[in-house]
Amino acid sequence: MKKRCLLLTFFLISSLQVIAQQNYTVNGETLFLDIEVEGDLDLLTLKLYKGYRFFVKDTNDNIHELINTKDIDGTYFNEFRYTLQELTKGSNMSTELVAFGKYSLKQFIKAYNKKGNRRYAYTNEKVETQIRLGGFVGLTNHPLVENYNNRTTSYFGAELELLEKKERPWQSGFLSVERTLKSNDFKYTSTILALGYRFRFINPPSSNIYINLQLATFTFSKETTLVGTKEITEKNHAFRIPFIFGLGSDIKISDTSYITLIYNEIIAVLAKNKGHFPINFLVGYKFSL
Repeated sequence: MKKRCLLLTFFLISSLQVIAQQNYTVNGETLFLDIEVEGDLDLLTLKLYKGYRFFVKDTNDNIHELINTKDIDGTYFNEFRYTLQELTKGSNMSTELVAFGKYSLKQFIKAYNKKGNRRYAYTNEKVETQIRLGGFVGLTNHPLVENYNNRTTSYFGAELELLEKKERPWQSGFLSVERTLKSNDFKYTSTILALGYRFRFINPPSSNIYINLQLATFTFSKETTLVGTKEITEKNHAFRIPFIFGLGSDIKISDTSYITLIYNEIIAVLAKNKGHFPINFLVGYKFSL
């Protein structure tokens, strides 16, 4: 079981880069391109053994390759500057200072998308972030806890999510707290603090699907068991780095609010499943601050 979990985890992690790419057809050539900048103009790249190929997608979804061929005497023709000049016609932006490199092209496209001035500055990129706050309720059979009768219990909690401030962020980190409740024949309760990461491998504007990874957890638990005719209550706390994988989706219901659906605890790489098929579903609501 552990070997299968490790293999699946390796497959998921190694697939993230491929999933992040999108399939495009350019002049009859099928390419898997990474999106570097999104806006009125999108900058797309193809990683080569040495360097990159660069492409720009315009508002009509036409894709233009940026090229920079070299003469026999080593002089570059800088065709990419003429292509950029045509794509940004009417913006009064000069391509004179644009270099044929990933950073320079990103800065130029970003400046155009922000309706920049004639010249753009070679400044450090500032990553702007947004925060989403939410609450949730769920149902779990505690697949990582001894639960002999496979009883399900309910839980509730809250979450703080940190994302890059863009229309469709691909990645995010989150901090959550959840409280599980006991049932009549499974008197186990816990409070779990979790630090995690999400990668949105399907990411259209109205909804998305992501890998939900709990990297680290701190758990306070209490369990009451019957020994003979006497009830014994045991309290514990534990810090773990379990690498718990799940799948989730955020469904946009307004410009700043979302319905969240998550199936969690599908696989735990560094924590042992106690023998039951994992049941851990939650539904929640979150909004941007």
